[in-house]
Amino acid sequence: MKAARPRTALREQAREIQKEERQLLLSPDLAAAELSRRRLSFFVKEMWSIIVEDELVWNWHLDVLCDEIQQAYERVIGIMVPDPNNPKRKIRKRLPKDKDVIINIPPGTSKSTIATIMAPAWSWTRDPSLRHITASYSMSLSTEHAMASRNIIRSDKYRTYFPEVEIRSDQDNKTNYRTTKNGQRYVTSIGGTVTGVHAHIITIDDPLNPKQAASIDQVNNANAWFDSTIPMRKVDKAVTVTILIMQRLATNDPTGHLLEKKKNSIHHVRLPATDSINVSPLQYRQYYTKGYLDLVRLGPKAVSEARLDLGSAGFAGQMDQMPAPAGGLIWKKWFKEIPDHLFPAKHLMSKYGKDWDLAYTDKDENAASAFIAAGKIGHNIYIDDVQWEWYEFPKLIGWMKKIGGPHYIEAKASGKSAKQSLTKMGIVAIEVEVAGGDKVARANMATPPAEAGMVFIRKSIADKLYNDSKQGILLFPKSPWKDVADVLAQAIQRLHGNGKIVVSNDDTSTLDNEDLEWIESDL
Repeated sequence: MKAARPRTALREQAREIQKEERQLLLSPDLAAAELSRRRLSFFVKEMWSIIVEDELVWNWHLDVLCDEIQQAYERVIGIMVPDPNNPKRKIRKRLPKDKDVIINIPPGTSKSTIATIMAPAWSWTRDPSLRHITASYSMSLSTEHAMASRNIIRSDKYRTYFPEVEIRSDQDNKTNYRTTKNGQRYVTSIGGTVTGVHAHIITIDDPLNPKQAASIDQVNNANAWFDSTIPMRKVDKAVTVTILIMQRLATNDPTGHLLEKKKNSIHHVRLPATDSINVSPLQYRQYYTKGYLDLVRLGPKAVSEARLDLGSAGFAGQMDQMPAPAGGLIWKKWFKEIPDHLFPAKHLMSKYGKDWDLAYTDKDENAASAFIAAGKIGHNIYIDDVQWEWYEFPKLIGWMKKIGGPHYIEAKASGKSAKQSLTKMGIVAIEVEVAGGDKVARANMATPPAEAGMVFIRKSIADKLYNDSKQGILLFPKSPWKDVADVLAQAIQRLHGNGKIVVSNDDTSTLDNEDLEWIESDL
């Protein structure tokens, strides 16, 4: 008899499941409601037309946004377990969060629609007692998002699908509304007060706009709000998850600030407009199509227009999610720009040549082969050109031959084969020993002449050198690509007198720059 009870209970459970399945098959609304509960992405597709007039064009990144947000929500929603005080009753057990979440993605990708409008409304289909705090850079935008969520909840479709979710009539305003199950949506803005309110889920959507990000005070105020206000607004610090979704605007914006402060406790998702090593987690790179995040919203034409509209620095942050600091990190905007028509000709310079950092690969996630063409007049250095490419060895040598020498190549293993190949073709290639140790140390040794105003640059290449989204020197050393910054340090060291020239036709002797004048007079 005792053994029969579990079997009886299982049979009853199976009958209930079969009954639910029959109901789902007989009612399309019930089926759609159940699928919407299970997947945020399905919910978004079902509810899209309620708040957005334009037709929904689904792209893979929308699945990523939905799945990343749902994964964070699921632990807060938790599981139903027997009440220890009443075994016949079940209670909700919320689970400790894994990590807080930061999502960096360009504007115009429906991030706010999913993260700040759809997701909170979806969460109540699973747990109407959840409490939310949502915020953005302005109160009006935060309110607009909350009202759009409320419009979904009030819609005929939502009420048909989820009749158990109701907003209390006595707690229903634009910036603070509650469900009959004590769920809450409270709206504020960065720097705003959140007195007496605590949340299970805190969502911050664009804490700064581009204009605010240009103000050091406003950036610092936003970061201080994250540090002092957000931690105090959690129902349970072990459970409450904070989701920050934004475009990058500065190296010290809230994303940069939080990653610097507590990187190990943050799950960081980064989806730049164009495919690069910046994609994180890296497995999302496989979904980029022809090198673009979204060919419809951010295809080649839209990306090209964004480059023109935003400029290199703005594009690096807002579109490629790798912002350059306004003043630079190690390298700053020290170079004096000369209009191209006034830039001195090569024959007026001494020690003119191309300094190289070589890499033998055609994969742009790896290091590039880069050169700086520069020379010297008096004590001043003049940067004439900067270029980089991802080439395998034979194509690289062909490129070096085409653009002509003399070529100054760092005296290391990767440079010796290039020097030997060029020398055999009668092209001047000279090895250079660069002082300073690692790339950062080399840069620090090379900056004094630039800071002293002794380095000039052709105006048409200045923006590229400073702000390119991959190789811009203002990003150094935080950018994965350090090739141009490294070769710039080499060029300045060579021309300023710190670099040593190596004559390496199996001769290991070194010569100072001044001793090399007889070589350069023949070039």
